[in-house]
Amino acid sequence: MSDTQPMSNTPPIDQPTVTGANFTSTSCGAESGSALGTAPLLPEAGWLAINNSIDLSGCVVGPDGASVTSVYVTNQPSLAYEGLAYGVWVYGQGPSGFGSGWLELTFTDQTGSDYKLKLYSSTPGWHFVDYNSDSPGITEMRWEPS
Repeated sequence: MSDTQPMSNTPPIDQPTVTGANFTSTSCGAESGSALGTAPLLPEAGWLAINNSIDLSGCVVGPDGASVTSVYVTNQPSLAYEGLAYGVWVYGQGPSGFGSGWLELTFTDQTGSDYKLKLYSSTPGWHFVDYNSDSPGITEMRWEPS
């Protein structure tokens, strides 16, 4: 399990051009929620859509302006793991204001393992969490404020 908050001002060069998986959620717009997929979001397969939209900013929200706009999964070499690892890339921002905490995202893969990413900065940017898995497709995304 990872609990990281790396951020980059540079967008990843391997951004997808298609929708990779469509998850459903009944908690869009709530500060805590989840989205489930009937098919997993596989590495290099495309953007995550929730309720048929790849723009997640109206669905994945937190307090004080926190939100997620885009999510996708990549294959990527890693120094932390032997061989090929994976990365969940997220474009979003944490809540604004001193002491406002963070928006925590949890991604569950096909094995049931969870990978966490905390968005602290209120400046929109790319964030990622690396992971290794025998079945790397993402089947669920959850969000909640700190």
